[in-house]
Amino acid sequence: MFESDQPTAEIMLCIFPHLKEFVVVDARPDRPGGPTILNLSLSNVLGDKFFADLESDFSKIIRRHDIGFLELMAIPQQVEAVIRSVSLRRIVEELGLPEPVFGDQPGSIGVLFFAGSLLGFDSDQLRGALREMFSSKLGPIVFDELCEQLLAMADQERKSVSDNTPKNLARLITGESAQYVTLWESRQN
Repeated sequence: MFESDQPTAEIMLCIFPHLKEFVVVDARPDRPGGPTILNLSLSNVLGDKFFADLESDFSKIIRRHDIGFLELMAIPQQVEAVIRSVSLRRIVEELGLPEPVFGDQPGSIGVLFFAGSLLGFDSDQLRGALREMFSSKLGPIVFDELCEQLLAMADQERKSVSDNTPKNLARLITGESAQYVTLWESRQN
């Protein structure tokens, strides 16, 4: 199902875009106590330190003296990269991992987003995909616990998506959303 020549990351972040928590699978063989599953809340990660680091890095992007128009147009991509980097740094800090694990081994942390086609998997398909990714790194009890947790969170994510999609679409169409979509506009000057 997920064939790859890349080894599975030792630390996998299982992200559910509409939920306020995520799961961390720490399958490092040298971890004291062995591989484990951790639940983290976004409120622990997105605290004052996160925003201070984000503001500092963003400031460095926009306050460069040699910035030109072309670089200004690339700021959204740079901001996205900064948010990703600061988020990963904060998660690593929250997990209590030493900085060199993140810096020296960039492939040791993976991110699995439970969105799109992955949410379309039924329980058996999702369990099979998780088996391919984690069963060789986790004991059977920890693996079963992971499956139950991720299946429950996938159900919550599906419900959140189905509950929010009509509301978000209605807010977009009525203009009540901070984001907007112009379907058709006629202006007379």
